[in-house]
Amino acid sequence: MKYRVAQLSSTGGRSANEDRVGIAERHNAVLLVVADGLGGHTGGELAAQTVVETVLRLFQGIKQPRLPDPFAFLALTMLKAHHTVVARAKAHVPPLEARTTCVLCLVQEGFAYWGHVGDSRLYHFRGGRLLKRTEDHSTIEELRRDGVISEEEMAQHPRKSYLLRSLGGSGDPSISLSEETLLKPGDTLLLCSDGLWEALSTDDIARFLSSSTIDDGMEEMISAAEKRMGDACDNVTAACLRWEDRPPLHPSLRAPAPAQVDAKLLWQGAAATKVAAQRAAEPERKPTDRRGNIENRINELEEYLRKFEPKS
Repeated sequence: MKYRVAQLSSTGGRSANEDRVGIAERHNAVLLVVADGLGGHTGGELAAQTVVETVLRLFQGIKQPRLPDPFAFLALTMLKAHHTVVARAKAHVPPLEARTTCVLCLVQEGFAYWGHVGDSRLYHFRGGRLLKRTEDHSTIEELRRDGVISEEEMAQHPRKSYLLRSLGGSGDPSISLSEETLLKPGDTLLLCSDGLWEALSTDDIARFLSSSTIDDGMEEMISAAEKRMGDACDNVTAACLRWEDRPPLHPSLRAPAPAQVDAKLLWQGAAATKVAAQRAAEPERKPTDRRGNIENRINELEEYLRKFEPKS
């Protein structure tokens, strides 16, 4: 795979940076992640750091040469990160209310897969034009979809910080997933926190990312966001990948993914996979009882995720 990546995070006009960013690479895949800890919650920094650490650890521990189900990996990884945030927040003295947004993107053999919770975004540009962006889990995104406000008005709307979903906190998250996306030479994928898209328009972002080197473009873009917002600038964080390889010759792995996946469906899928494997190995063994408390469900999901981890 031929590509270039860059990442950058700035405190902006805030006293602390609650954003986190990470990139991990393998010979045939790369994972990008951005998390934005919720400033209204004391554990925002803890939540964002935990999410990035968790997803990178799971990706780096993959033992298979190729992920057979990228969407399952992304969704289960975010669910695992969510439960890790909850556990760490409860273990803190005193306990914290820790929440964060999250956007993940996996690029494997020329195809991109992404998922998100909250209002950290992914943009897909081609030829300097926007092809797709994630839809925020927020009240103002709903207003935009209903035609009440425009894309430009979202950045300054008084309800822009009202999120409908996050990782951490009570309740399991509902995760939005993309379709499998074929990348073409020159395509650019940008993951960012709301500090960037609140400051710069989509056209501005596209212009900065058209720079001959993405490192220079990223630095100029972050600087422009800080300058435009001044002392009111939020934390600004971004991770970027520019694809430089030819389209893959092999067919795609999957049909389009479902738009939304919640924890219940993930659990059912993981449990069904586990039961099927047990039946194949031990035909006379009775199926596993799916009932039980949340701790048992987490253990089952962790067991499913260990399929992707290295053998000891």
